[in-house]
Amino acid sequence: MRDIEKLIKEIIPPPTREEREGFTNDKIIAGLNKEEFLEVEKRLIEELNEKDDLLIGQTLVDMKSENALPVLAKRLEQKDSHFEKITWAALINDLKKGDSEMEKIAFEQFEKLEFIYAVQGWIFMDLIKFNSPRISERIEKYVNHKYDLVAHHAKMVLNYNGYADSYNYVEPKKWWNFGNKKTNQNNV
Repeated sequence: MRDIEKLIKEIIPPPTREEREGFTNDKIIAGLNKEEFLEVEKRLIEELNEKDDLLIGQTLVDMKSENALPVLAKRLEQKDSHFEKITWAALINDLKKGDSEMEKIAFEQFEKLEFIYAVQGWIFMDLIKFNSPRISERIEKYVNHKYDLVAHHAKMVLNYNGYADSYNYVEPKKWWNFGNKKTNQNNV
């Protein structure tokens, strides 16, 4: 068995932008054997109990750790921010594969939100996970929001009029362009 403390440091890097931006621990978690998995799960639950760290919560949910539910609920209860409450409720909802109590919390917190900064539109990514008609209906009210980024996120999560599909669209190549590196029409 590998050193658990070293594994924890690999799985949960220091909470700095340089260490965490673009970071994923999926491969590390997937490479754990059963004994390591159980030890890492136990240590992460202890860590989350001691310190507030969203990456630890997300990792425990990705690990499908039912044992983490009490500490996730504790973190949710300690939150003052509507945004944070929605995020932690979404984690618990994901772990339970749907939870009407968490949906209710998310909806009530969503009702209280004020979008002060446009970048807060990312919260729709957590809200859409609830698969709730009333939450989706509420998100729809933001598709024409004065902050473009809020409207953008609302349209993306709802795929409003094919909005998200347009970001995935790649123009098909014409048969006469296959093999040609240059597709400039002037060179025909």
